[in-house]
Amino acid sequence: MSATRRGVRPVFPRAAFPACLAAGLLLLAGAPGAAVQGNLKEAYLQRFVGRPAPPFLLKDLEGREARLSDHKGKVILLNYWYTGCFPCRQETPDLIRLYNAYKARGLVILGINLDAILMPAEDGRLLQRFVQDLEIPYPTLIADVKMYDDYGKPSIAPLTLLIDRQGRIGQVFWGAYGFSVYESAVRPYLEASGP
Repeated sequence: MSATRRGVRPVFPRAAFPACLAAGLLLLAGAPGAAVQGNLKEAYLQRFVGRPAPPFLLKDLEGREARLSDHKGKVILLNYWYTGCFPCRQETPDLIRLYNAYKARGLVILGINLDAILMPAEDGRLLQRFVQDLEIPYPTLIADVKMYDDYGKPSIAPLTLLIDRQGRIGQVFWGAYGFSVYESAVRPYLEASGP
């Protein structure tokens, strides 16, 4: 059942539209043509896939510190998103379903919110409301410039990285995907030498 059918307010109030539009235009302004974008994706894959995921130290919504190393030995999905991203909102229920189905088998999902990078004037209320309205059960971490740089300044949202139990990046997903795509990708990683 969708959040709006349960009577929950929409996440995007009219007053927030200009900030969301500005963030979307910022992403589009940096979006090159299809051929160049394909080259950028290939370069991203060569830089990251098969290599250790860069360590990070971020804060969650309550200000607690969180490190990638806190989840050593787990299969991790790092999901980059921001509140003005409609595809991000669309895929979140599938990520929640995936998390609930596989967390007992060692799956960790970390939502990496880009609002502080893409919408610096936003005060965090949209982020809090987004997480509360969608009842996101997995941690939401606030990206900082260092982590954003270390992970190649993702210019497409959502962007999701699949990290194996040894801490290596195994797959990269550009854009929003549904439950079955993520499940098909995650299951072999969970079945490979895990609990």
